[in-house]
Amino acid sequence: MIVDQTNRLDELISIIFVICSDQGPKIVFRYPHDVDNRNEDSTCKTGVFKRKQSYRTDLDPIKYLDSLYDSCLQSLLVPRYPKFWDKPFNVEIDNLVFVGNPFQIEPDDIYNIVFVVMKGTSASVINSLISLSTRMSIAFAHEERTCKYISKSVSEMLRHYNEDDVVKRDEVDPENMDDDNIIVEHCPFSKMIEDESTFAKTLKDVFDSIKENCFAKVLINHTINFSFFIDKHTERSDMVQSIAPFESFVLLRDSTSIKNSLNSDSSPALIKLIELQRPYFRNIKDIALQLELEYEEVQEAVAALVRWCKALVLYPIVSTNEYMLSHVVSISRYPEFQAQFAKEFPNFDFYTELSKFSERVNLSEILDFFQDKETIDSYKSMVVWFLRHQLLVQLFAHLYIKPPKDLGFPLKRPSRSSIPFSEDTCSDCGEESCTDHASLTRGVTLSDMEREKMFHTYLSKSQVGRLKRMPDLNPTALNDLAKVLPHAHAGRTIEEILWRTNMQRSEICDLTETFNEFLITIKHPQ
Repeated sequence: MIVDQTNRLDELISIIFVICSDQGPKIVFRYPHDVDNRNEDSTCKTGVFKRKQSYRTDLDPIKYLDSLYDSCLQSLLVPRYPKFWDKPFNVEIDNLVFVGNPFQIEPDDIYNIVFVVMKGTSASVINSLISLSTRMSIAFAHEERTCKYISKSVSEMLRHYNEDDVVKRDEVDPENMDDDNIIVEHCPFSKMIEDESTFAKTLKDVFDSIKENCFAKVLINHTINFSFFIDKHTERSDMVQSIAPFESFVLLRDSTSIKNSLNSDSSPALIKLIELQRPYFRNIKDIALQLELEYEEVQEAVAALVRWCKALVLYPIVSTNEYMLSHVVSISRYPEFQAQFAKEFPNFDFYTELSKFSERVNLSEILDFFQDKETIDSYKSMVVWFLRHQLLVQLFAHLYIKPPKDLGFPLKRPSRSSIPFSEDTCSDCGEESCTDHASLTRGVTLSDMEREKMFHTYLSKSQVGRLKRMPDLNPTALNDLAKVLPHAHAGRTIEEILWRTNMQRSEICDLTETFNEFLITIKHPQ
């Protein structure tokens, strides 16, 4: 299972800090603030926000947000009534969604850290941003009670606000404006505020980190170590259960930097996993035994590393694997990869080694030229490097049931099993129509009646008739065929079938050769 490592949260548009005191609501910080750097509108001056002559919901969401005055937003972003305080906040304005968690510290002061996202953002991401706002509010409230951190920061930002020069709206001639012209108004969110206010810098750093890789780690007021991760790809339980015991993983960064990015209370199992040398030579089940950990602990730790974009799940690097060049990476990027490759593997040439995979190749065909184990392991590590940078793809053999000759339906499109991988479900065949036989697929000899039932379930009548007419078939071969039919019906990989049925690869090869009239293997990327 190769997991997509693109973890940008492009739906996130802005972060806004708004307060409501006895003087009324007021937006104190808004980021990004530099419109010139955030869109292609060259008529907009640096450090100002704009508003179109008329509201246009067909605008790009970022431009549309820029078109809204603070005076339009600030009264909407802080609820007036106490029954709405300290509760999830969610407001839609045309194609924008504003989420947060208003919180109260002093009797007369209400604060809200608001994240702005595009309309249509998934509910899980919106809930995560509300949770992020809530946790940040708790941390800031603690510092406010301890040393008046928010009050001092707000005063500092408002001081810069009052010192800035105001651009008068009446300086612009409305008669000379068209749809692309703008009216500028005063923007208090200058670069000076970001540079001098640690509060504003914290908000900015959280926004940039979450948008870039869905992970933020900051030090609030030089005191509170705060971290948060948004998983936009999958639910946590789905990610954990989708990692199979026969798979492995590789770290995308060096172990030292990954450990330094973790909290001090991180799981010991996670630390052990990060410190493991060359984990991609063993599957996760063997890694759990080596580290003397429960399989579920390792499974969950690997899932955490994948969610944080610090690891990649792949199959263990063995000589029977087949690889070929990937079309994902443009050739124009090869010089960039060549420089990195030369530092990692000075004894190999980038283009020479990559050219060996221009056509489908079995790794054993290359490793047979090497004599010592150290060189072989080094070459396997090089293959892993290619996989990490998406320069190679692995080819997987999927097992199928051949369609009957009298029917012309196509082969089932291969798909990853939806059955969770745990010690209790490893033998489950994963298809609704064969769950009655789930307990008979791992090292169990089937009776004649059970085999007949399997054959009639997955083969056509003509195929069953031809099977019975085949000469010199021993019960062991028929038993193995009955065991793999549910998996061939699902189009699973040979690796998954080997795990679920406890068979050897040679047994599968013999089976496909003996019953080549009914079984077929097709190789392609996962």
